[in-house]
Amino acid sequence: MIIQNKEKGNKKYYEEIMYISSNYYIFKKRPKTKVHSLLKVFIFYTLFFLIFSIVFLFIPNMYIISVICFTCFLIYGYLFIETNYKLKEFLKHNNSLIKINESGIENTEEKQVTTKLYWQAIEYVIINKYSICILPKNFAYFAIFINITAKKQVLEALTKYNKLDLLIDNRDKYKLKAHH
Repeated sequence: MIIQNKEKGNKKYYEEIMYISSNYYIFKKRPKTKVHSLLKVFIFYTLFFLIFSIVFLFIPNMYIISVICFTCFLIYGYLFIETNYKLKEFLKHNNSLIKINESGIENTEEKQVTTKLYWQAIEYVIINKYSICILPKNFAYFAIFINITAKKQVLEALTKYNKLDLLIDNRDKYKLKAHH
């Protein structure tokens, strides 16, 4: 099965895969983890540490804590800027081609790089809000990401190759809860 992965210019898709990539070890241990925007996480921590560095500045004998908070503010500020830059670069990428067959899943970036995971090397296939993450068992391998628009084809392939046991469906984590 061949899937045209429609990721070009999809900001929410790239924010999601950046969060998963940055928290790879968490998803290995807890694949049902909810995905957040990495940029929003960095903004939160940047503001949090800025506020506390200012607050501790006015409390006697807390200057060292204020300096530590200010240092964390600078670190998270830098991470926000770097992540925002990477996101802009990702948005320039062309669509990739996904091949799913009896041996595994392969992602080919247009005339640049190909990543293949054999079925025995895949730990989870995680369905999130904007992406499907093919998470390898070993940290030495790259994860493969597929746009959620290809969910039907991915589920058909997992069924065809008897690999539904790898599937973790997190879509219910993103449904709005109705208040009564």
